[in-house]
Amino acid sequence: MLLADKKKQENISEYIIYMYQTELLIRNFDFDINKIKAHVFNNIPDNKMAPAIKEEILSWYETVIASMKSEGLESEGHLSYVQKEVQKLSDLSLKLLTEDQNYQLVFNSARLAIRENIVSSEGLVSDPIQACLNGIFGLLLARMNGKEIPEETMEQIEHFGNVLSYLSRQSK
Repeated sequence: MLLADKKKQENISEYIIYMYQTELLIRNFDFDINKIKAHVFNNIPDNKMAPAIKEEILSWYETVIASMKSEGLESEGHLSYVQKEVQKLSDLSLKLLTEDQNYQLVFNSARLAIRENIVSSEGLVSDPIQACLNGIFGLLLARMNGKEIPEETMEQIEHFGNVLSYLSRQSK
């Protein structure tokens, strides 16, 4: 089973962020599967991954590349099928806000951080769940780039993670 499929089954929030990372990786390698092979797969020792699995993963990358190109996502944006999953989480969030007191507490604890993230997006993000996903993804990018993360930002990220974890558990 591919990692993306496993994540989708086990934790939808992790799947969405994994797909955002995949989109970024593909853009960084100019949609060139040969660059992905050279820089990603050639660094995996042969004894760590069977050739058939490598081929399956490469085929998956080729499919994602084709999907991104067909949707015009060469420079920005996210795949429509990934954003459908975001919408499902958003819909679940709205439902739980009316029905689940525990979720209300989790969401309300994150409300200020979500609002700040939405405001700082300058109109690019209006959905609270997308704001949480963007916050987590932004943290991953900052860490990959070796940036220091302020404590206040980490507190916001923790709230985002709590919201997404709750939704992921409820979406199963």
